[in-house]
Amino acid sequence: MPNLVFVALAAGDQQSRYQARVPDLPGLSVSGGSIADLVAAAREAIQRELQRLTDEGQEWPRPTAAEAVNAAAGEIPFLVDISVEDPPVRVNISIGEQLLKRIDQAAEARGMSRSGFIAAASRTALGEKIGSGTGADFDAIARKLQDEWSVLGRKITESLGPDSAFNRTVGDFDARVSETIRKTADSISAAMSRRRDAETKRAKEDDEAAANL
Repeated sequence: MPNLVFVALAAGDQQSRYQARVPDLPGLSVSGGSIADLVAAAREAIQRELQRLTDEGQEWPRPTAAEAVNAAAGEIPFLVDISVEDPPVRVNISIGEQLLKRIDQAAEARGMSRSGFIAAASRTALGEKIGSGTGADFDAIARKLQDEWSVLGRKITESLGPDSAFNRTVGDFDARVSETIRKTADSISAAMSRRRDAETKRAKEDDEAAANL
């Protein structure tokens, strides 16, 4: 799955909350009570905005290189990587009215867009696994997130100075974020393991049932 990397610009502090904007997506802004919250909010907001553009048949903006982004005074740039499907291509299809209503109802029940639901259903029909990641995948994601927090923390520390309140608490912050990421990765890995065991058991039962026919 390809990645897009957007540059976001952060400002503020823990007292007034952190804010961030994404120059390549005008009007998109997020806030968070901590750096971790800010980065997570930026990633989710960008994904929602790209989905909105897809649903409206608009092209995605081309991410600007970090060195070409102009930050205002007091803003700290950080990178937000987004895992995306293939770039969207708008197509016209003909489909039954009642079937379309059922698709929209199913998509809404799952919190998906019409395009996203049709794409997911198509992949299932083609035999692709949806959400079939492994524990190793989540471990890699966890390490990547930890690196992001550390890099962003160093940049803000350098900007605010060695005697700032942020600098005095960044070590504790990194430790808490690292522990949260580790627990999340362990929880997801365990859930995926249970799912694989259930699928294996179900497949065995189906084979036994077929053999008894």
